[in-house]
Amino acid sequence: MENYNKNDSEAVAIRKKIEELASINDEIEIYDIISIEEVRKFETENDIKLPDDYVWFITNVGNGGTWYDGLYRFYPLEKTYFSYEELPDYQTGEEKYSIDILSKGCSYSVGLILKGEHFGEISYNGDGMAYYKPIQLHGFKEFYLKWLEESCLGYDELSFEYRLYGTIEEHLEQYKNTPDINLLWSIFSKINKRCATKQFVSDVYSVFVSETENKNKVMLAKILIKSGYEDTFSVLNAIFIPENYETIVWELHSCVHYFKKWLDADGVMKDAPKYYSMLVKIMKYYETAKKREHFGYCFNMTVMNPKFNEKDIIGVLTSDDEEIVKYLAISVYKKNILNRVGKYVDEAKIKYKRIKES
Repeated sequence: MENYNKNDSEAVAIRKKIEELASINDEIEIYDIISIEEVRKFETENDIKLPDDYVWFITNVGNGGTWYDGLYRFYPLEKTYFSYEELPDYQTGEEKYSIDILSKGCSYSVGLILKGEHFGEISYNGDGMAYYKPIQLHGFKEFYLKWLEESCLGYDELSFEYRLYGTIEEHLEQYKNTPDINLLWSIFSKINKRCATKQFVSDVYSVFVSETENKNKVMLAKILIKSGYEDTFSVLNAIFIPENYETIVWELHSCVHYFKKWLDADGVMKDAPKYYSMLVKIMKYYETAKKREHFGYCFNMTVMNPKFNEKDIIGVLTSDDEEIVKYLAISVYKKNILNRVGKYVDEAKIKYKRIKES
């Protein structure tokens, strides 16, 4: 991390912050700068003009690097590539209009728009096609500095480009005055147990208790769970209505992390029994529900619960509903689940065979 412009105070400050992060996480890296002559040569060879702030960055701070444990790759200029599809505000045909600068995995990347009224702004690219999405980030430098600021605060890294500016504390204060769910989403996407202070979690809980709008209350509940609030049961119980059942199942299975381990080994989750009545009610809801999102997760968690009694969900286990029968018949069960409901799974396989034959 030596080759950068030490005569530019802003470049020095940025590199210092990056080096501080790299000392904590050795997967964060930034490469050496390149010369302005190399940039102009690239522009000439590709018949394009690069945005000024991007040119400043790669010639003063660093030309590429890795973020987020190497998951995101900030391409060096010589390894960037172009997208050719159209943007909503103009037609481009086969003309280069966006240069991809950051790989996000799964064929998605972040790019810089090179043509039209949005020149220099951020685009979201996938499979060679870019599209413009108005956000608060208007250029590469602003984009990078936002990531750097939030990383230094210890916020979750993924999806930082979609979030609102400001700290989680600022967002919460804004929400108290203007209850905009986008502020809550921004807090949720930033927060983790590392950056959530006891005072902040306490403040969120106070807002959660007084909130009456269901969608907002659900988002506040998700924030509390993600921040490590100790009494998960009371939080989920406070939003326990049919409208929220699928969200509750998802939070239990995926966000209350020990639930996943509990599914793999009977009895390892000491708090499991108190969730049992909640799971049973959701299973009964699934019997007649038009949508059964996360049904499999709920079934597994119910059957694995130390308090499980087959009579409590007999309606599901003996259901003739085609969707439920299909799930019971073709899902792959762990041995400890089959030991509890194996005979019903066998019956479902017979039913499912009849359904397919009819």
